[in-house]
Amino acid sequence: MTSILNGLDAKELENDINMLKNNPSRCRIAQKLQAEWVGGYRARIYFGDRELYIGGEGNFSAMAVTHASLLACEIGVIAQYATLRGIELEELKIEGVGDFDITRLMNVGNDPSPGFQKINFNVKIKAKNATPEQLQDLVKICETVSPVGDTITREVPFKLNFEIM
Repeated sequence: MTSILNGLDAKELENDINMLKNNPSRCRIAQKLQAEWVGGYRARIYFGDRELYIGGEGNFSAMAVTHASLLACEIGVIAQYATLRGIELEELKIEGVGDFDITRLMNVGNDPSPGFQKINFNVKIKAKNATPEQLQDLVKICETVSPVGDTITREVPFKLNFEIM
């Protein structure tokens, strides 16, 4: 019998969770990305042999990528917890609206803060074998376990070093 549910291997996911419970130090991850200017507003971000272009014509802006990362993280959280609970998802969509102001970025003034002022999102979910309450609970989990959601809702220490090449 297959353990694939929602595109995830439920048995493998449970095994990974048990391994991490027995080795919690493996939960700590140091992720190193590199970025280089390509021209204009465009940047090439790379991680090993994978690359992503952000900014510039035809690409998501850095703010759009931040917003997209939040929505993608929520999708992943819901899919993971649905799988662990044996809930078969049929459809999952998230629409988000993020408000930010570029006044400070464009040197037009000092207020407001240049980051998101608020982000609202609407989750649409359909499953074969879950009650509305179970689906609502899946979505509620995002408020407590979403790494991207947590990161953008609290202050994260940020240190910028400078080097002349």
